[in-house]
Amino acid sequence: MTQISIAAQKAKSRVCESFAICVLLVSFPAAQAAESPALTAEQLIDIPFEQLVTLEVSSASRYPQKISEAPSAAVVVDSDEIRTYGYRTLADVLRSMPGLYISDDHSWSYIGVRGFSRPGDYNTRVLLLVDGYRVNDNIFNQAYIGNEFLVDIDMVERVEFIPGPGASAYGDNAFFGVINVITKSASAMLGSTITAEAGSHNSYKGGYRYGNRLDNGAEVVMGITHYESEGRDWFSPEHGAVAHDLDTERYTKLFAKVSYQEWAFEGGYMKRPKSNPSAPYSTVFGDERFETVDTHAFANASYNSALSDKLHLSGNLYYGAYDYDGIYPYATTLNIDRSKGRRAGGELRLLSTAFAGHKLLGGIEYQKDLRQMQRNYDLTPRTEYFKSDQAPHKHGIFVQDEYTIRDDLLLNAGLRYDHYSAFGGTTNPRVALIYHPSPGNGLKLIYGSAYRAPNAYEMFYGDADTPDYKGNPELDPERIKTYELVLEKSFGASWHGTLSVFHYDVKNLITQIVDTDDRLLFVNGEKAHTSGIELSAEKYWQGGAKLKGNISYQDARDKADNRWLTNSPRILGKLALALPIAHFWQAGAELQYTGKRRTNAGEVGGYALANLTLNRRSLLKGLDASLSAYNLFDKEYEDPADTGAFELQDVLKQDGRTLRIKLDYRF
Repeated sequence: MTQISIAAQKAKSRVCESFAICVLLVSFPAAQAAESPALTAEQLIDIPFEQLVTLEVSSASRYPQKISEAPSAAVVVDSDEIRTYGYRTLADVLRSMPGLYISDDHSWSYIGVRGFSRPGDYNTRVLLLVDGYRVNDNIFNQAYIGNEFLVDIDMVERVEFIPGPGASAYGDNAFFGVINVITKSASAMLGSTITAEAGSHNSYKGGYRYGNRLDNGAEVVMGITHYESEGRDWFSPEHGAVAHDLDTERYTKLFAKVSYQEWAFEGGYMKRPKSNPSAPYSTVFGDERFETVDTHAFANASYNSALSDKLHLSGNLYYGAYDYDGIYPYATTLNIDRSKGRRAGGELRLLSTAFAGHKLLGGIEYQKDLRQMQRNYDLTPRTEYFKSDQAPHKHGIFVQDEYTIRDDLLLNAGLRYDHYSAFGGTTNPRVALIYHPSPGNGLKLIYGSAYRAPNAYEMFYGDADTPDYKGNPELDPERIKTYELVLEKSFGASWHGTLSVFHYDVKNLITQIVDTDDRLLFVNGEKAHTSGIELSAEKYWQGGAKLKGNISYQDARDKADNRWLTNSPRILGKLALALPIAHFWQAGAELQYTGKRRTNAGEVGGYALANLTLNRRSLLKGLDASLSAYNLFDKEYEDPADTGAFELQDVLKQDGRTLRIKLDYRF
């Protein structure tokens, strides 16, 4: 019996295209309505320029600092932009950022960073945080960014992306970048809100959110969300048939946090069953029993206290759980693939400004993987293929100094050592020289290294008696060295631009091969490099209009044969316009271009997608409404597939035009 690898639409929405085009045309003439009343700050995405250049991020150095002083070309998308552009998932947010692109295999969403997104990789080379807590699971180390993300997008205050290596501050997975999703505070969502959504393919979502600040100063935030979608019918050219009602998805998410004085407690739960119409892993096409189920849960307690005016202590204790169940139908049996991950740990950090000109951060971290269970078996007849259960541990120590050489010149240097029970230790530095002669203008020179530890799936999936797969406990970490120059420039009082030039060298890439015994095995070996340039710009107008755009060029290649990497577009371009139309109305329009990409068997062409959202504040008292059209012009496009040993498809078609209407009622 063939074993199942755990990795892994064009939707034919019958919506009248003339309606979609009319919606687009109606929104833009209003741009010239100068007599329209200006919206308030709550009704606009408008950010005054002086706030833009002093915007703070907390993820680059693990404490709040001006974005101009962060040792990275940091990017922030806040809740206003999430609402304005109708972003439904974290993947939608990330897709708008410079140098990032998203692929989808109808089971999960995958992020590409500066030309790297290997088909079959589970988002292991990006660290994903929620309020600073690591949410990559401890089996695959996967960062879940689509509907499978832990927190509902309506609970998100902002998303920070820190490109480049972050291992000097965070350790594992901070290879190509760090994503920190910061949830809303009680003051940002006072009272209760009920949300109802309906969309294409019989998609429905409902939710309840609550925030309150109690008389004793404690703050409470909570939310619950449920979503169901029938999905689309999906034609497979490889099978010459249509899969009906086999793209179904549903999820339930719970999130809550309570803070009081120096303490904060936070927890979340998510369960998502998902079918897949493409019959991956050589399963029976059109069989409705195919299903994958992801379940996440976490609890995190944190402490933040100023011990003195120059010494700050913070830390946290956490517990995380992840379960995966895959049901794979074959002609003669059902194959069950199951994983259970449990972990617990803690971290302690001390921030000092006691020495003139220095901001010193030091910390220690320990994590114990209580369980890393993987199992695969057939139901009928009952055949056990393998079961693996590991319980490794790791610890790390790090130090960082932000040294103010003079008022316009900073040196940010960090170093971290991590030790794993499985393979030993690794040390990674980051150094940035930051020059900012005036607000909005600056130059950053950045060098860093990072690593990605082999995960339990790569090391232990399969044993000596398992057909098709075998583990490799001798794997070493992947390693990267990066060099980047960032130039920030303001033009007048309303234009701001950023230029980044970068080069990455990667070695010890973990790659799946067919070994001499015809079984799949993960090995170290490949080397790769990428060089590129990113240009971003933002323009603000009085009255609330905002235009932002970015364009990226990256050339990612295998060092052995200088071949262009698979699923690696050389060109990415994004353009977004936020536009007040009339009192309480606002339009958010996007155009996103992804260049052609190489697949294992050929190429997929480039494509441009247009999205449009119309927002209406206070349609009735306490009621907000929005209407969104995604892939407005019904563009046909495809993503490269993971054409492993058991895949038929080289490419997978993606969604056509879809619509969504959303209502929020506050009381």
